[in-house]
Amino acid sequence: MILSPVLGWDDILSQPSRTIGWHLKHFVFPVVGLVIASHLVGYMVLAITVGNYSIAYVLVKVVASFFDSFFTFYISTLLVYEWTKKLNWSVSYDQLFILNCYSLSAFWTGKILAGLLANYPTLGSFFVFLGISGIYPFILGAERTRLIEPARLTKLIAMNASVVILIYLIIQWVFDFPLKSLYYLHVFNR
Repeated sequence: MILSPVLGWDDILSQPSRTIGWHLKHFVFPVVGLVIASHLVGYMVLAITVGNYSIAYVLVKVVASFFDSFFTFYISTLLVYEWTKKLNWSVSYDQLFILNCYSLSAFWTGKILAGLLANYPTLGSFFVFLGISGIYPFILGAERTRLIEPARLTKLIAMNASVVILIYLIIQWVFDFPLKSLYYLHVFNR
């Protein structure tokens, strides 16, 4: 999906229709598990070997990575679907779920790289920022599935992208205080 979205959507749409639960079990949860594992390994190695982080910081960071990788996707999908219902747009929740599921592949890959590059937070943030390239697979998938009439497609894309970014930033903001507190507590105790 990241390197060739056209072929990715061809492959996904050629498969038999699957439930949301199937996509959660076979794609979303394994990818979120990789995000958590990469953050655990990346930050734990630095916490133990270099001494940059405390174990408490690493545990909170792993919880934060779960929340910002899974709930950014899940809450955004729910909010955009409810918003489209309020606007009386006929959008299928299942199709919107699948579109967000696979178009966020670049975002999740960026999160995995950010976890592994824990000692280089600016570079990790850059990879997460590159996850915005998931807008292009979303556009392709929305057009191929005929999620919404073409006149409203641009508005749906803007709505979905802004909600995903907003939810991600809110989750980051919520975890920012405990993470900074634990980080500076560790620095001052050394």
